[in-house]
Amino acid sequence: MRDLLAACLVVLTLASTAHAGAQTSAANEIAPPRNGLRAIPLPRLDDLEPAVADQIREQVAMLRSLVQSSTSSKLTSGYGEIGRVFHAYEFFDSAEAAYLNAARLAPSDARWLHLLGYLYQQTGQLEASAERYEQAIRMQPDDRAAIVRLAQVYLGLNRLREAREQFQNVEAVYPMLSRNGLGEIALRDRRYDEAVSHFRAVLERVPQATSVHYSLAMAYRGLNRLDEAREELERRGPGGLNVGDPVVDSLQTLIRGERGLVTQGRKAYEAGQYKEAAAAFAKAIEVAPSSATARVNLGLSQLQLGNTAEAIATLQQAFDLAPDDINASRELVRVLLRAGRAEDATRVLTKAHSANADDEETLVGLAILLAQQNRFRDAVALLAQGNRRSPERTATATTLARLLASSPDLTVRDGQRALDLANAAHSAEPTPVHGETIALALAELGRCDEALSWMKRAIAEAEQGSDAAEAARLKGELPKYASAPCRP
Repeated sequence: MRDLLAACLVVLTLASTAHAGAQTSAANEIAPPRNGLRAIPLPRLDDLEPAVADQIREQVAMLRSLVQSSTSSKLTSGYGEIGRVFHAYEFFDSAEAAYLNAARLAPSDARWLHLLGYLYQQTGQLEASAERYEQAIRMQPDDRAAIVRLAQVYLGLNRLREAREQFQNVEAVYPMLSRNGLGEIALRDRRYDEAVSHFRAVLERVPQATSVHYSLAMAYRGLNRLDEAREELERRGPGGLNVGDPVVDSLQTLIRGERGLVTQGRKAYEAGQYKEAAAAFAKAIEVAPSSATARVNLGLSQLQLGNTAEAIATLQQAFDLAPDDINASRELVRVLLRAGRAEDATRVLTKAHSANADDEETLVGLAILLAQQNRFRDAVALLAQGNRRSPERTATATTLARLLASSPDLTVRDGQRALDLANAAHSAEPTPVHGETIALALAELGRCDEALSWMKRAIAEAEQGSDAAEAARLKGELPKYASAPCRP
């Protein structure tokens, strides 16, 4: 009897475990309705914004219903649409499984192959990406966006002959994308003159494609035109060339929630697509009216579009919403200073410092602005307060020491205090600029020979660190210490 009871308990336990496992599996995936289809893994929704989590739950519920009852055509659409939603939020594993099912159920629909090609391209699976784009183009030979993306994938795989053919095929539709791709091929083939011709043509037509400056610099370097190469490197940025792909671009229309829209806007901004970025950030503000992050990004986009007044107003709104947001205050101050509004910038930094007194960059920035407005005593008092609170912070100590040693207002000078601060900063961080600060303090004290020696030491340190610009600046200051009096 006891053995029979034990056996029953084992069976009940195993059944319970199996049932729990089935429930867990059902919660983590959407099981396929037939052989040959894949289970769709479901992402965790706990950390998503409510609008995004609700959107995914709606799609999951809809697909579960279709799996249980629908015809193949509706099921194909269900898999494709949930794949697009997952793809828009970069849940790549879930999107891949859904697209593969849609492609299997509708083998003549090139859209799912196109999106699979793009997903694999995004995730660095270039061989798989090329295969899917090739299949999509065989079904739909007029899909020029797929052709140019395939050319880019071939380039990534260093299949240069095939890349050249594809870029040439889209020259009439995507002339600048074609020329940029042909330039990259010429660069790899060491045909540097041809590469220069292509890249210059691209930048003349699409100057916001600032990433092309890097490729142009490499072509100039190949020609040993090093000065021009350096100039182009200094001009490089994140802006790229937009493919203009309706199939892929439609993913962006699915995004809900502030974070998703801000991410979408940042991608457009980094690609130099400032109008698209501004539109995404404006939508994010509609979704989350109290979002300072969305407003900061919108303000920066407006600035890139040449709308300085709008940018200032938007950044001011962001700062008013979150005066303790360091990024909001920093960007607003930067734009105000560019517009010549130093007093407004000072007011912003004063409020920001009150909201976040522990941020050293805000403190030092405010002190410098005060000094530039000849408010030297206020600047010294602010820095001294910060130094008392956090004596280990070298930026605060160095800025205070330099003002105490060389302020145009002689009544605030204190050479000995400056020297003590400068020595402590140099001991903590023995950099050329901290050596120069010691020299300034010594000069204020009339100790010119020692000041000159420290300046020479600072120059040597800059040269040893291969900082040619800093070494040149310090050499320009050296004559001030060559003879007495040497007081700043």
